Amino acid sequence: MTYSLHPVDHVDVTVLVDNYTDLLMVEQTSFIRRPILSDGKTLLAEHGLSFLIQVRSGEKIHTILMDAGATETALIENAKTLGISLDEISEVVISHGHFDHIGALFCVLRQSSCRIPVHLHPAAFAMRRKKRPDGTYTTLPSMTADEVTHAGGILSLSTEPSLIANQKILLTGEIERITPFEQGSPVLEAREGDLFVKDVFRDDQALLIHLKDRGLIVISGCAHAGIINSVRYAQKITGIDTVHAIMGGFHLSGPYFKKVIPDTIKALQEIEPAYLIPVHCTGWEAQVSIAQAMPHAFAFSTVGTTFHFGGE
Repeated sequence: MTYSLHPVDHVDVTVLVDNYTDLLMVEQTSFIRRPILSDGKTLLAEHGLSFLIQVRSGEKIHTILMDAGATETALIENAKTLGISLDEISEVVISHGHFDHIGALFCVLRQSSCRIPVHLHPAAFAMRRKKRPDGTYTTLPSMTADEVTHAGGILSLSTEPSLIANQKILLTGEIERITPFEQGSPVLEAREGDLFVKDVFRDDQALLIHLKDRGLIVISGCAHAGIINSVRYAQKITGIDTVHAIMGGFHLSGPYFKKVIPDTIKALQEIEPAYLIPVHCTGWEAQVSIAQAMPHAFAFSTVGTTFHFGGE
């Protein structure tokens, strides 16, 4: 089944939270707008992710928050420094339930002047843990459905693809796994019933936008399902083969994913996006490798940068 995703004229994606900040990068082009701050101000980086996404069709603008960083501090302070009003957010998308994507969610919901739909997979509320090198486990922070509603969110739960923002955005829901090399992490577990089992991240979802005359924009949170799986599934459920941009966490950082980098780059080269913007959990080694292999497409992300699609 394919979903009718309405094409849009322009898309602005502002990086509110990411792992890297650099105020000395000041380029201003039709595609990239770096933050230029007054003296004494700065932007905060952390191991987390949050995008403010504005989708424009004619005079209509839909403002979506995708993920909410690891802490309340970074997202709230960065938005304030950038002069962004979080009250403009009409819907929230949570890519998956990890703590570094939900940290400021309740704060954003509480600050809103109205109740906001929060779109996520039911498995985003799962209890999770990570295995340490010494064999012991650390419990990862999680959230509950009651906490979301009490903070002012309107729960919108789905395992299937779902259209939001007046059919201008499609959420993938559970992503089909087809690649042989994207197998997830061996140290992350989720609770199912009374047992902890390997976390297959059923809740991992990507956000899709059809940019008029350009193709798909695929935005991931961490791509625990695999960034190539995410893109291929996006093509399948939209019926759109041309991929204009791939942006988000590719989850290629750390020793378990180093071996996956060459296969990922080969697949990305076959997809041939005009833009590649890896962030957050992609990792330095993978970012450098992608930049070297696809320099024409690679764009480096920093906190506060706005990427403008449709005017470049």
